[in-house]
Amino acid sequence: MAVDLLTFPFISGRHALDFVGTVGKRGSADIERLQTADDLARWSEEAGLGRSIADDADLEAARRLREALYSLVLSTLGDDPARPVDVAVVNEFASVETAAPSLGLRSGTIYRKDSAAPASAVLAVVARDGIDLLTGPDAALIRDCEDPTCTLLFVDTSRSHRRRWCSMNRCGARAKMRTLRST
Repeated sequence: MAVDLLTFPFISGRHALDFVGTVGKRGSADIERLQTADDLARWSEEAGLGRSIADDADLEAARRLREALYSLVLSTLGDDPARPVDVAVVNEFASVETAAPSLGLRSGTIYRKDSAAPASAVLAVVARDGIDLLTGPDAALIRDCEDPTCTLLFVDTSRSHRRRWCSMNRCGARAKMRTLRST
């Protein structure tokens, strides 16, 4: 099963962790999935956060938020102490006002109107999700994928809290194949 390394993985269970996952194979290949402002807008739509408008400045801002969230997740996992600069970055993004949906009326029928949001509004949603994740009960359920070639993070919502891989279809299947081949 071939995996497109530039495809956004939405397997973590949280927007903040999926956003952190826009860098693949951290520390070895460092695959940057947010290569252009259009990629940031595409991530927003694929994440279910709606259409957004992004430019190069938004892309740089997004990368700054992503790295701050990643650092804070690592501190939650016990790898490093939390850095005040990362807390400040997340708080800065979380404070941005977000777009509100509105109702429209056409031929007596109401419908939802969502205009394209500025990227800053989407990043505010991601930052707020990061705050909720890192300060809520799910913080204790954040896990690293056990596949040594994968650096994705996820929230372990399994009944026994013994989930080992980011995805059974991805890393779990590879691990099982390795086990089968070694026997």
